[in-house]
Amino acid sequence: MDTDESGSHWLGKFVPYLIFRITNQLNRALRKRLRRSGINIARWRVLAVLKDNGRMNVNQIVDRTIIEQPTVSRIVDQLQREGLATRETCNKDSRFVQVMLTPEGEKAFSEIFPTATKHQQQALQGFTQKEIKTLIGFLERIQDNIDLVP
Repeated sequence: MDTDESGSHWLGKFVPYLIFRITNQLNRALRKRLRRSGINIARWRVLAVLKDNGRMNVNQIVDRTIIEQPTVSRIVDQLQREGLATRETCNKDSRFVQVMLTPEGEKAFSEIFPTATKHQQQALQGFTQKEIKTLIGFLERIQDNIDLVP
């Protein structure tokens, strides 16, 4: 099949498109790796965010995972039923509930973390530590710029 070479080919240099494609490629590969551990990407994100931040309410988890609230609530319910997370009423305001990992949840995270680390190492293969640090800095700046948009 012949391809039309008359296109402008601008899309490959369009940063939002590149980030979207890279994210989807990374998620596709991670999904395969996590499947072997019996976990999906959404559950992994919630575990990772709770491990990184400690106690959080559901809205904070939603913000950090970029997963819709009903899905996060369902995942937290599942994690709680499995003994991987617990909910506690906030000391400052009893209307709010905070979620945290249990020791079993910490263990589950620790068992999956090497898979995620290996995944990142593969994606960054051939980059120097300085290049990785620079890349992370650029991505953080993009994120900060986006956060400024009303």
